[in-house]
Amino acid sequence: MLRNNIKIVLTGSNSKLLSREMASHLTGRYSTIELFPFSFHEFLIAKEMKWKGTGTAREKGLLHGYYREYAEKGGFPEVVAGESKRSYIVNLFDAIVTRDIIYRYNLRHIRTFRDLAIYLSGNYASEISYNRIKNIFGLGSENTAKNYVSYLEEAYLVACMPKFSFKKQESLRYRKIYLIDTAFPVVAGNSFTPNYGRLLENVVFLNLARNAKRLRYELFYYKKQVEIDFVIYSNRKVLEIIQVAQTINDSKTLRREVRALRTAANELKAEKLTIITLDESKVLSEEGSRSIRIVPVTEWLLGDGEKGRKGEG
Repeated sequence: MLRNNIKIVLTGSNSKLLSREMASHLTGRYSTIELFPFSFHEFLIAKEMKWKGTGTAREKGLLHGYYREYAEKGGFPEVVAGESKRSYIVNLFDAIVTRDIIYRYNLRHIRTFRDLAIYLSGNYASEISYNRIKNIFGLGSENTAKNYVSYLEEAYLVACMPKFSFKKQESLRYRKIYLIDTAFPVVAGNSFTPNYGRLLENVVFLNLARNAKRLRYELFYYKKQVEIDFVIYSNRKVLEIIQVAQTINDSKTLRREVRALRTAANELKAEKLTIITLDESKVLSEEGSRSIRIVPVTEWLLGDGEKGRKGEG
């Protein structure tokens, strides 16, 4: 069929079914494409919002309002089009957990697995260890915890980001957990008091993950003397380190974030240092140190985040 210029597109919600099981039948004749929920750019298009990049106060205000809506409602097309977020997301979550995971893997401890899925939905943008999950849910082993998290990842409910370490064993033990869409905290009952700081970090993660395969970089977090939210790594080199902070108006917060970036930059030999905030913009320069760019999330999502790490687009 390919020789006759006929292309087949096969879609589904389970990555293992499509990319692993089909690979043995279609070796060399298929290409996997990960389709995420709407990016902020796509969200604005769906909302028919036209921006000119003029940077006027009115345009900035409109973009900021749309960003808050995007962070709270997420990027599923049905929700963006007006369907009730709570009912749609809860039903989608339940269908994926039941159909794509519990039935598929014939899990016996159904309530425990559901509780774990809900727990992760409420503890996104946080570091997890398989040993801690094992202890919280009384699982038989760390391996069971690892399998459960991997099932959720394969079904595109969560995404895991490894810890950056030159010691591979340490990198394998810890993960930061993110949601594949920022609407999913509603499942854990977190929709009434949105945590805009963690939502901001999750939005940034999704945009970085969306571009990672195409631009051939790996995504990590760093935690040693200091903690860095995102490490962009390619060709055995750290391209950029990124901190996410809802605001840096407080001088103590600014000093903490700047110190973390400068400390990690020296350790990782990073040249590009960035802080992503809700609405602040400036460049911090210090003699003898690398400059730090502070950028509003809307500008980053429609600029660097949309084009990628190498200036494409």
